[in-house]
Amino acid sequence: MSLQKLIALLSENNKENYNSIFKNFNIDAVSLLDFESWSSKKYTRNCLHRESDFELILLCWEAGQETPIHCHGGEECWVNVLQGEVEEVFYSKGENDELVKNGTRKLCANESSYINDLIGLHKLKNSYKGRTISLHLYAKPIDACTFFDEQTQSFVAKQLSYDTYKELLLSNSLT
Repeated sequence: MSLQKLIALLSENNKENYNSIFKNFNIDAVSLLDFESWSSKKYTRNCLHRESDFELILLCWEAGQETPIHCHGGEECWVNVLQGEVEEVFYSKGENDELVKNGTRKLCANESSYINDLIGLHKLKNSYKGRTISLHLYAKPIDACTFFDEQTQSFVAKQLSYDTYKELLLSNSLT
């Protein structure tokens, strides 16, 4: 099994099959060491593959790092924790656009989550004492989304970027 195989399966199917593919693929059998990048300042977003229908991103989290509360720009998102532990906190917008916390759950290694904007907003946090690694599948790629700015207590649009981009289909190191 390889990440190229996962990419090929996703490329050959439509998003109605992504959940099954993503949950049933044995990611543990694949080494992602060459694609990890780490920062003491923030979690890193490392793009493994991007095409018109989806993008696959490896997130690397030091202890305590977290995303802001955010939407998914109208797209769908699957998260698979590969190592460590992530706390996922769910939110919705109230009648006056105020933020309402709807609950939390903990995702441990080999556990998955799914969210879209109809479900609500969320934030993810590395709740593990060490490093956490998670694989994120977005159908379609997300170039911008809305974040909740806790300082101003308002929602703001933000362009997204990658910390690294290593196109897997061009790599000969994974087989």
